[in-house]
Amino acid sequence: MQSDLFGNVPEIVIDIHETGGKGKNSVKHLMSMLDKEQITYSIQKIPIGDVLGVDGIAIERKTVSDLVNTLKGSASGVPRLTKQLDALLEYDKPYVLLENILAIRRDPMKGCIYIPFSSKQTKGKPFFVTMERASYIHPSSLDALIESISERGIQVIKGFNALHSAGLLYGVLIGDTDKRKQKGQRLPVIRTRKGLDSMNDEQEFFIAGVPGVNVVRARSILERFGSPQEAILQIDDWGKIPGIGPKTIASAKKLLFSDYEISEPETSENDDSVSDS
Repeated sequence: MQSDLFGNVPEIVIDIHETGGKGKNSVKHLMSMLDKEQITYSIQKIPIGDVLGVDGIAIERKTVSDLVNTLKGSASGVPRLTKQLDALLEYDKPYVLLENILAIRRDPMKGCIYIPFSSKQTKGKPFFVTMERASYIHPSSLDALIESISERGIQVIKGFNALHSAGLLYGVLIGDTDKRKQKGQRLPVIRTRKGLDSMNDEQEFFIAGVPGVNVVRARSILERFGSPQEAILQIDDWGKIPGIGPKTIASAKKLLFSDYEISEPETSENDDSVSDS
């Protein structure tokens, strides 16, 4: 990580795409907080995540609208989110910030949620008028998507609005003064997809392919059991590893021990042609 003209090395790296536009999102509020506390950060293009911090912290920022568009958008919506989450797991401490998730109203009877976009106080009275946009995604579908993120080993940060979310970001990235003064902290590292350069990398990649297991958990599993084979044979003991619960074990066993079903290629009734390739 390059230092500035005064020799200060950035403690935080912010993706340049988070700094554009007229609206003030949580990242822009965070930058104001960092400026006030004279904490060094840099702005550049980041392939993975939106904000990077020390000791392997990587944070992806999402609004509720982002998640809704993932669920009701194009066919590539969910695969794109999955790809982002897979990349995020390359870091030791992955987070997803849901910027305004705490401000929505849920209406399970109508199968929709209401996302606020403007709120004003009535002049001279203790009342607020809030403008909302209805999005016809069932609240349970949204909750299931959020839960699936947590099950992958990614910590979900839930914010009320941009300013509240910025405070949560600050807490994760900076913490208290004593934490910042700790020696031996690893500075932010911008990563692309991790290459499989060694047998250890390949073994971690193999175990991390199990639902709910990220690279950090895969490393813990391999350190405890010694090899992928032993890890699979003793899968019922994965629960002894912090952060791995019964749901993760059940998903892993379903993946590893289910029979592989060969699907027959679909053919048209009128297609009598034979391929000679």
